[in-house]
Amino acid sequence: MDNKAKVERLIANVNQMRENSQEMRMWKNIPLARECVDLIRAIDDPEETPMGKALACEAVIQQLSEYDVPRLVLSILHYKLELIQQSDEQDPERYPTAEEVQEEIQRLQDYIDTEHVSNEAFMEKYHRHLKSDPIERTPLWEEVYYEVERECDRRLGDTPRGMGFCFAYWSTLRQVLAERGILWQSPSALNPGVMFD
Repeated sequence: MDNKAKVERLIANVNQMRENSQEMRMWKNIPLARECVDLIRAIDDPEETPMGKALACEAVIQQLSEYDVPRLVLSILHYKLELIQQSDEQDPERYPTAEEVQEEIQRLQDYIDTEHVSNEAFMEKYHRHLKSDPIERTPLWEEVYYEVERECDRRLGDTPRGMGFCFAYWSTLRQVLAERGILWQSPSALNPGVMFD
């Protein structure tokens, strides 16, 4: 595949990722994100600057549910940081800075560091208010996430994704995870008194 075809494929993937996100099916973006990063790495064109590639990485990251696939997002952030550090285009008004990316990396590293950063410590440090199940921070969660979401999507079919959908989704998610031997508590179970729609 030549550079032009790689860029066209990258653009098509990012557009598909945006469509998936609008349909509330961000899980579909996981394989697309991996392909996008491979394409970004493979583009060998002097007109494609390191900062341009870093911005392409950012477009991919924006279409991922970072707390569901933090290790994938971290791998892209590390690559994005390398690109920014290689770039001559250092304008904090227009482009992300290395410091900003390092802060994003640290936040996600804290999120997956369950041995040293408790849920409570993470929530306090990063001003999160809703509790989540600690299983969501584990490698196991990320390993099964795509398949579990695909199965939930199949079971939920054309269920409207509007008001109240979260309850049908959480019930289905809990059931699909339980079938895989994973016990999970929904945000509504962990945050009594909070109104969810």
